[in-house]
Amino acid sequence: MEARYKKELKNFGEKLRRLRKQNNYSQLDLEIRSGIDRTDISKIENGLKNIELRTIIKLANGLNIKTEEFFK
Repeated sequence: MEARYKKELKNFGEKLRRLRKQNNYSQLDLEIRSGIDRTDISKIENGLKNIELRTIIKLANGLNIKTEEFFK
């Protein structure tokens, strides 16, 4: 179970990085737009931080996407 959990965090982080770069946002840009600290964004993108639903919603708002885009 632990391996799958780590893989899912890594996949989510990679998706976040792709979406952020598609918008030509730096991590600092996304911090300003979402209210999520840049160091936390880095940890999420690298699969090193667990994410709460409210964080996912804030990131989606910062990227101007629907929350479900992270899971497609």
